[in-house]
Amino acid sequence: MENTIILHSTPLKDLTAIFGQIVRDELKQFNPIPPNQTANGEYITRRDICDRLKISLATLHSYTKDGTLKGYRIGGRVLYKLVEVEQSVKAIQTTKFKHGRG
Repeated sequence: MENTIILHSTPLKDLTAIFGQIVRDELKQFNPIPPNQTANGEYITRRDICDRLKISLATLHSYTKDGTLKGYRIGGRVLYKLVEVEQSVKAIQTTKFKHGRG
């Protein structure tokens, strides 16, 4: 492709509208967060996780160590993504057994 510079006198208002439309079109295609995520990738501290799940720091450490929860080290702090913590909490299916007599 040839390197050609084309000078054209376009009013600033029109140029702004053209670039604005280009940016809007590109942003429509870019969606880094799935629509079902409500926490927007929010990071929370170890203490917040423990308070939310009603567990101790030692239990949280065990969950992180065995891979149940994924921690992120930022400087000297360990943080967790709220979305990932909520996804790791699973519902337990219970089965009621009837004990028959006789």
